[in-house]
Amino acid sequence: MSFLSLTTDRVTTAYPEQPLIVAPDATIATVLQLMKTQRSGNVLVCEDGPGGGGPECQVLGIFTERDAMKCMAEGADLAGPVSGVMTADPTVVGAKTTVGEAIELMAQHGFRHLPIVDASGAPTGVAAVRGIVHYLVDHFPNTIYTLPPDPGKSPQSREGA
Repeated sequence: MSFLSLTTDRVTTAYPEQPLIVAPDATIATVLQLMKTQRSGNVLVCEDGPGGGGPECQVLGIFTERDAMKCMAEGADLAGPVSGVMTADPTVVGAKTTVGEAIELMAQHGFRHLPIVDASGAPTGVAAVRGIVHYLVDHFPNTIYTLPPDPGKSPQSREGA
């Protein structure tokens, strides 16, 4: 087990996901199929997508499973472009952002995914709650694995023999 420091460990150590990149004109149906086949909860919408991600690629938006649920609930036309339903200008972080800063951003704004970009603004990964939880479990396995299902409640009667 390594030493944990949320103020110095970089977000890139917290198991970031590889970014899935699509073009703004990709259809919602295509994006949903990509998310399903890649088992991903998000795609980044970039000027240079799909599959691009070159140095000139800039993140225009993010489309997450929350956006997908909203589209389905509203009966959106799945043949329409993803740019019409994405979250535009998402908050992004750099590779030097600490895990603590990422957690703080996620908690303050209710994010589950934060695009990680390089100095030119091109996506290099996605910090996800799942990866950060995995990172924390690596450092505190006994604490995490032995938590009761509902830590705020105490059993009414003693368990066991």
